[in-house]
Amino acid sequence: MTEHSLWRFSRALHRAINERQFNEIDTLIDEDVDWTIHGPVDLFPFFGARRGKDAVLDVIRQIADRVRVHRFDREAIMLGLESASSLLRYSLTMLDTNKPLRLRLAHFAQFKEGRLSSLRILIDNHELVEQAVCLPIRSRMVSVSA
Repeated sequence: MTEHSLWRFSRALHRAINERQFNEIDTLIDEDVDWTIHGPVDLFPFFGARRGKDAVLDVIRQIADRVRVHRFDREAIMLGLESASSLLRYSLTMLDTNKPLRLRLAHFAQFKEGRLSSLRILIDNHELVEQAVCLPIRSRMVSVSA
């Protein structure tokens, strides 16, 4: 049985972010990759949609310039022949402020011939924004008394 493409991609992505080693990740991304990170683009300009290997490698470099991954835990995972999805928790440090961040996300990946062809990442924006701006976001719900 061969190793699933997700495991190779995941290891290479973390090496690219933490060790700035981009050679391996380069070989694991399809030329026409479709990549989207859904999140607050105003706070993190590398969020949003990108198309093509060069654009995605640029995003990975921008992430490597901003964060260091300390730990990640997979809460749930589903693997198909050429697809994968996971629910993950990350512990990161923002490099410019040395501020720790906890992040929860879900990702949905598709692979073609062992290369990433599509990736969608959904981030828990509430938790991320609260940590990034250092202010708790209060619920706007109003209770009504009778």
